[in-house]
Amino acid sequence: MSGDGEAAGDVLTGAVLAHAVEPSSGERPEQTEAARCLNCGAALSGAYCAKCGQPAHVHRSLAALAHDLLHGVFHFEGKIWRTLPELAFRPGRLTRRYIDGERAKFVSPMALFLFTVFLIFAVFAFVGSGDVTAPVVPGTPEWSARHESALAKTDEEIAQLREKIANESIPVEERAKLQADLEDLETTREAMGAVAAGDWKHLAEIENRDKETDAVREEEADRSSSWRTPGGRLDKAIEQVKGNPELLTYKIKTSAYKFSWALIPLSVPFLWLLFFWRRDIRLYDHTIFTTYSITFMLLFVLLLSLAATLGVPKGVWVPALFVVPPLHLYKQLRGAYGLSRVGATIRLFFLSIFIVIVLCIFFALLVMAGLWT
Repeated sequence: MSGDGEAAGDVLTGAVLAHAVEPSSGERPEQTEAARCLNCGAALSGAYCAKCGQPAHVHRSLAALAHDLLHGVFHFEGKIWRTLPELAFRPGRLTRRYIDGERAKFVSPMALFLFTVFLIFAVFAFVGSGDVTAPVVPGTPEWSARHESALAKTDEEIAQLREKIANESIPVEERAKLQADLEDLETTREAMGAVAAGDWKHLAEIENRDKETDAVREEEADRSSSWRTPGGRLDKAIEQVKGNPELLTYKIKTSAYKFSWALIPLSVPFLWLLFFWRRDIRLYDHTIFTTYSITFMLLFVLLLSLAATLGVPKGVWVPALFVVPPLHLYKQLRGAYGLSRVGATIRLFFLSIFIVIVLCIFFALLVMAGLWT
């Protein structure tokens, strides 16, 4: 009897183990391996991993992707509606709360800054898209008229250059530059003729020949020119700007979006000078202050730009441009660093000077980047 009992117990134990190992019908295989996180391998004790935060159960469906997208959007939106009012009306308290560790309910300064830069780029691109004119179709009377006008202008410039080169009193360096300009204009004239005739094979030959000439010139410039020597890179860049100032403006706008983050490291050292003797304030605090402040200024400029575009009178938004930024900085200084009215006013005065210096440095960097490219 005891043997029969032991056998029955073994059978019962095997059945229980089999039930524990084998998934029931409808149960997903992932749930049987839920004892370990699929991301980091840590032991799981709940719905989320205590080590990396990943959910214990992962989804593999298009519906799950849609859910993640909506969750991310509304999660960010929920935070942003708590962050923007604080940033606009209580910037010092927002900065202080974030520095002290109250962060889960607010958008981080860098995330908000990057979102603002993207928003400005998108809005300005959309608003500026109305200025794009429709292209002229080749072969139409309008295109022919413009083409003839461009040819006549090019021929006139070629004649003027040849007349200057014929003058024997000009220096050798200037003559060489005029000769190079003449070669470029003659190549352009030849290409325009090929386009008008529809000779695309000849046009390709001209382009290849022009690329080879540019490569030779760049190689010679690298060997013999510098930014300071006459006829060097700086002089050539300045000549290009004189001939096409709109191109430099476009390059500066493009660089401003790409390098706007440089305003933060440029500003932090100047802000540090206002508090360098205080041991309780770290560079991290200045970085949070700077990032939130620049973000607000960018959003404010965007708002004023939209107001001007929509026809809001200058008497409304121009005074705001000179009143709101210093007032916002004053409130942020007081709240973030616990300053008195006098202390905040004094620092605001010096900070305003530092801001002008930073903007001048930033603009100079943008111009240099535009000239270099």
